[in-house]
Amino acid sequence: MRRRAFNFKPAPSSGHKSKSSPAASLSSWLPFLHNNNANVLVLLLSVGILFWIFLCFHIHLQLSYTPLGSQLRSRFMTTRDPPPPSRTINGNNNHSARTQKDGLSACLLVNDENPRLPEWIAYHYQILPLRSLIVAVDPASRSSPTKLLDRWSKLMGLEVQIWEEKRYMPYGGDGACNASDPHMDCLKHHRKRQQHFVRACMADFQRRNKTWVLLTDVDEYITFNTKHDNNDPPVPLDAAPEGIPTLSNWTWSVRGFGDPNTGKRIDETLVKGILSGLPEEGWHGKKNGQPKTTLPLINRKDEIFYGAYGSVFTDTSGGRWFLRDDFAFRDAIDMHPEQVPQNVPTIKDSNVRGNTLHGTIDGESVEIQTNWREPTDPQVLSLLLPTTPIEIKTIHGGHMMRGLNGKQYYVERDTMLWPPHLSSQQSMAIRKRLPTVGDDDGKTILDVLNSEMQALGAEYANETIGPCLCMPRVLYGSQEDQDHPSWKSMAPEGFDDDDFVTLRYRWHSLPDNRVNKYQKTIIDMSRIPKKMLKGEAENIHTPVKYYCREKQPPRYSVSFFRVNHYLDSFEAYSYRNDARAGKRHCKSCYDEKGREADKQMDDDIRPWLKGFVDSVGHEKAKLLLAGAGNFVHLS
Repeated sequence: MRRRAFNFKPAPSSGHKSKSSPAASLSSWLPFLHNNNANVLVLLLSVGILFWIFLCFHIHLQLSYTPLGSQLRSRFMTTRDPPPPSRTINGNNNHSARTQKDGLSACLLVNDENPRLPEWIAYHYQILPLRSLIVAVDPASRSSPTKLLDRWSKLMGLEVQIWEEKRYMPYGGDGACNASDPHMDCLKHHRKRQQHFVRACMADFQRRNKTWVLLTDVDEYITFNTKHDNNDPPVPLDAAPEGIPTLSNWTWSVRGFGDPNTGKRIDETLVKGILSGLPEEGWHGKKNGQPKTTLPLINRKDEIFYGAYGSVFTDTSGGRWFLRDDFAFRDAIDMHPEQVPQNVPTIKDSNVRGNTLHGTIDGESVEIQTNWREPTDPQVLSLLLPTTPIEIKTIHGGHMMRGLNGKQYYVERDTMLWPPHLSSQQSMAIRKRLPTVGDDDGKTILDVLNSEMQALGAEYANETIGPCLCMPRVLYGSQEDQDHPSWKSMAPEGFDDDDFVTLRYRWHSLPDNRVNKYQKTIIDMSRIPKKMLKGEAENIHTPVKYYCREKQPPRYSVSFFRVNHYLDSFEAYSYRNDARAGKRHCKSCYDEKGREADKQMDDDIRPWLKGFVDSVGHEKAKLLLAGAGNFVHLS
């Protein structure tokens, strides 16, 4: 191939150097200026354009740090590249750089939450440990958390930002929703605000090089999911029992009809997925890799949603089906060869070594880099039970897969990679090692994350723990039992159990139950691609698609952490001035939730306050927790 060359020749020279005076130089230019009016015009225009660019840039810098600039930016910029925070509370310098660096972060959207905020911040300051916080104030809020947050900043060095709606909503937001307007859907309005805030908050923490970020509400508290032998739900299976077919990439649906005798509605739950695990000759006309819809299951739809993956379900004909944990296999799609798109290349004679898939495409050898690998670290292998499949597994049916190059491939034959995820046995082993709140060594959520990731080895841990850790919620009801024989006050001297939901309420719902509803998350922003943070979040429960579970909440029995969700008193439950006011003021709705949340009891979280007071000192703790649980009347 010929290379095109560009030759640059110097200007002709007289062969000797000469000195010239400024006057002589100017005189030499005068004929040019007189005779080349067009050139002069071009020169003047160029200078003018350069001056105009400089002036615009100077104005931009001035506006960037003035109230007017903030208003203009919030009016015309979206959350994709948000401006500096509307108000930053800078803490003192008493805390070490290590404390700030090693702490965790959180995003909170608040609405009349001043009675709850002191307890929430103090608890998470002690247990996470929380060191950076962004608080967005709902426009409908009748109270401001500024003074409260100022105390935390000045006394504890907590890094806090307070955002108004214009800071994260496109075009500055729409203000408070008018519930009296029949054309306004205030719940939708609230969720849209929540989605934009969560995404903008995560992006801001990522720009500041923060790692783990907690996404919960102010009535929710993350804690260690301590194992209790007497009330733990079943552990999900990693693979189907012998002789039971597997359904993968499955979805469930409800089919309703009226009972001809009673006229009442009857719901039937069905599951549709891709078959595998059948005999080579097939079964009832179906073969591996083909779609299958079950007959109606004998289980309720709640059981399917809250405890489905890793379980075996039975239909009305007696057929049994194993529902795979698709999130663990999210990079592999079971597919029959006839369903493969024409533009997707097929890999034959495949085998895996390390994290590389070897095979042939149209007779040529290929090597596809994947993020799936077999654990090779001795520490990892020591954690695995003999029954844990760490080798490349084999099942019937081909698979679609995606390499690190972003391209999709169809893997022929019966090969399936074993993706990087913790087995149920490994997860249970971690749960058994968890500390308890109030231990003398004061271990935190961050301590557990660091120690378990170190035990697994950095590379394998990055694929198996996070970056989006989805946590099941457990609803704590309003039943009080100070007269119960097992009741013991956990409030230090000068404090009252009744002022703190985490001390006052012990009874809760059954795990993996519908009343607990959806998951909450803690996300390592250092491992989330920047492109995933554009626009608005999917929702508060699945803030980042692909990395967070979508179909189902995580199974309680294999989750390291859980989120305690407190119903509290009816006074507290109906206190907010938010979009869900209809439900918030519904006493019968509140009572129904309470009846679902009085099934089990524990004291797991209650010792935290003593540890906090011992850590910061009694006098400072009294100042920081002032107003906790005091629901003053708001007009």
